[in-house]
Amino acid sequence: MAKLITLLCLLLCSPMLIAQSSQTNDELVSASVDAEALYDSGFELLSDLPTKNQIPLFDNRFRIDENVDEITLLLFRKRGSASVVLVKPDGSKIHFSTAEEQNVRWHDASTFDLIQIKNPAPGPWQAVGRLLPQSRILVLTDIKLTVDPLPANMLVGETIKVTARLTNGNEPINAKDFRDVLALEVIFISTNNADYDNFGRGVVQVAHFRDDGKGYDERARDGIFTGEFQLRFVSGEWIPKYIVNTPLYSREVEQAPVVLKAAPIIADITSSLAVDETHPNVEALPHEVVFRITDESVKAESLLLQGRVRYPNGEVDEFALNEPGLAPRELQLRNLGHGSYILDVSAYGEMQDGRQFMLNLPEISFVVNRPVQEAPVLEELPQSIKDEIAAEQAEAEPEPEFPWALVIVANMVILFGGGFAIWFIIADKQLAYLMFWRKKDSTAAQSIAGAQQNSSKAEKKPADVQKNNDMDDILDLTLPDD
Repeated sequence: MAKLITLLCLLLCSPMLIAQSSQTNDELVSASVDAEALYDSGFELLSDLPTKNQIPLFDNRFRIDENVDEITLLLFRKRGSASVVLVKPDGSKIHFSTAEEQNVRWHDASTFDLIQIKNPAPGPWQAVGRLLPQSRILVLTDIKLTVDPLPANMLVGETIKVTARLTNGNEPINAKDFRDVLALEVIFISTNNADYDNFGRGVVQVAHFRDDGKGYDERARDGIFTGEFQLRFVSGEWIPKYIVNTPLYSREVEQAPVVLKAAPIIADITSSLAVDETHPNVEALPHEVVFRITDESVKAESLLLQGRVRYPNGEVDEFALNEPGLAPRELQLRNLGHGSYILDVSAYGEMQDGRQFMLNLPEISFVVNRPVQEAPVLEELPQSIKDEIAAEQAEAEPEPEFPWALVIVANMVILFGGGFAIWFIIADKQLAYLMFWRKKDSTAAQSIAGAQQNSSKAEKKPADVQKNNDMDDILDLTLPDD
């Protein structure tokens, strides 16, 4: 580990040290073997570097400006994969085998490439290989971005002040070197540590400052950024990162991981019954809010609270709790009936290490329900009124019962009548079929007439027979046989 630190310091601290360095390639290989053992720890290798100025690496591409004196590429790649190939702005390539011919110091390990290039050609570069996200491009140049370190014990909701400087040779960069106003972007990257609440949260855009002399910035276009941002995201372990992008330069600074703690103050609420509108003379008890400190790193006697409360009827009151002492801070709220009570609270205090802080607590609210009123009990009627009502009910004629039998008979008649009509139509019967009494008279008359006709036929039959016999005698012309 000591050899690695010595190597990287020689590579990055200053051109003078690099010029005086007489380390051989064999020593470089020996030091980088120790670095390979640190690969599994990820950013542990980067934490020992003497500078944190970087060039953004996006999609294996990066751009070098003309003021860069030296770059050091620490390119992590998948274990066992081939070493990367660098493509210069003019399209020519640098391989591990040809690095010495182009005055490039290159160590090829099984998991990373450590490359040092002096006076690199300005313009777009590309690294061809199976790179991992831990890869970094560190620059040694007179143009540097420096950012004041953040406190180690930051709190959720706290307002943090940040100061960043973009310098050229330790002097503020003249604004005439830029085509546009400088801007500083602040992001926080989750370390994806499963022991914290921000596991898997990714990247949070925290703030965006401009060097325009407005807000908290002191002077416009002086290369110094001053601003404040509020930590309104989940607690956990985060990596602060600062980025400055201009048409000419791009610089990034990544600080060591910090732990963001949850707000150290909680509110205990005791709500009273809502005021009874039906009894305005009865005094309603106030609601009570007690603020307690849950983190011992905060000095209880230094805590000051102020804010405002919004009542259900729309009224807004401001309050301040600045009494000294170690006791919890108590707040009495007026009881203005049922509805929502909302508190916006700001806290001011001091940590045990002497650091002052100011934070906004999460919104505090509670709901008071409408009081439940019992139904009024009716007074008992006098006995005389009860007797009159009973007499009226006795004299009243009973209501006739519903004629259920008549309804049933009528329904049966309708049912059978309808069924017969349907059968009559389906059987194709004539209307005369229904007159059964007339059918009997006609049958008797027809039988009498038939009897008379038969008797007359019987009287005429002998004469006809005699006549036929006479005719047979006259017409018999048959000759006897000889």
